[in-house]
Parts: sequence; C-alpha cells; structure tokens
Amino acid sequence: MDSTYKLDSMDFAILAHLQADGRRSFTALADELDVSVGTVRNRYNRLVQENILHIIGWTDPVRAGFNSYARVNIEVRPTALLHQVADQLLLLQEVTFLAFTSGSYDLEINLLCKDNLQLMEVMHEKIHKVEGVYETNTTIYFKVLKWASHDVSSALTADALTTRDKSEIKEK
Repeated sequence: MDSTYKLDSMDFAILAHLQADGRRSFTALADELDVSVGTVRNRYNRLVQENILHIIGWTDPVRAGFNSYARVNIEVRPTALLHQVADQLLLLQEVTFLAFTSGSYDLEINLLCKDNLQLMEVMHEKIHKVEGVYETNTTIYFKVLKWASHDVSSALTADALTTRDKSEIKEK
C-alpha cells in the first residue's frame, strides 16, 4: 500500500458525510456528491485499504459505566526500556491511548476505569509493576466535556484541493 496516498476534495467530502452518519449508503452519498455509486465505492474501499478510514461503533464511556478517566505521564528508567514499557502498557485493556512524548516524561497514557478504586488498582497492581516505570504523574478528569474527535473533514484546505477544485472555487 502507498503510504503517501493524497486525499482530494472528494475523499474529504466522503469522510465528512460518513463522520456525520457512518451508516449512510453509497447510493445516498453518490446522490449528495453528484457522482456515481462506483466512484463512492472505489473511494471508500481505497480509504479503508489505506487505513485512513476506520468504521467503528463509538460507545459513550460514562453512559456505559466507566466513571474514572485519567491521564498518566510516565518516566521510564533506564530509557533503554522505553519500547518494552510501551509494549507492556499496550496490553492493558484499561489503556485507551498511549504516546511517546517530549518533555519531562517519556510516555503518556489515558486510562478508562469503572471507578477510582479500579483506577488505583490499575496504577498500583499493573502500571507501577512494569519494569522500567520509574515515576508517574496522574491527572484525573472530573468531567469530560468533549471526547476526542477524529474529524479531519475540517482540515480540507487549499493545499488539499486539486488544481481542478481550485479553479471551480475561483469560478464561484
């Protein structure tokens, strides 16, 4: 697969429509975008094949009973264990996000737990026992006002437009 696949305005339009309603049919998309169903199907398949588009069902964690959400910054020592620590953390089902970071800490994770008791158990019985975890700094989120969004449709800029698209915009 070509990792340098360039999105154009049609790709962004399809993504925007699917982000608004992931169950929208190819026929409905084709009608709204004034293209053939085959065009939508081919673009959709390419976006999935290139791992740009992932169709998922998103569950609201709070409504599902997960009431403890925290960010944990982790310092790893010795630093030679960084990737080993990350690999171990990836195995924990409570870890919903993991990234290598710059600054005072080496890793950042997000934990999603049923309650603070479970959060404390995960910290003490799982995370702190991972070889190489030297120090942690935990921030508990009291109330999440906006969950992470993967909406890239607003990222459509003049740079992402094809030459044809730019000329169409100038005409309007």
